[in-house]
Amino acid sequence: MADFDSIDYEIGVPIRTFNILDTSVTEEGYEVLLNIDLDSGYELEDVKMKVSFEDLAAYETNDIHEGVKYALGFFAE
Repeated sequence: MADFDSIDYEIGVPIRTFNILDTSVTEEGYEVLLNIDLDSGYELEDVKMKVSFEDLAAYETNDIHEGVKYALGFFAE
C-alpha cells in the first residue's frame, strides 16, 4: 500500500452510491460487505467494513444499514 503525505495531496472522493451485499454479526459489532460507486467514476467491489456496537450507539441507531450510511457520511439534513 502506498503511503502518501496528506499535506501534499487532497484526500477524498465523494461516494455516489453504495450497495450492502451481506452483513454478519461479530463479537464487536457487524462485518458488512458492500460495493461502492465513487463520484470519480471508479467502483470499489466487495469492500469489507467493520462497524462496532459502540459506533452504532454513537450514531443513535441499532440498524446496521443506517449505521453504514452514517459511517460513509450520508447524514439526513
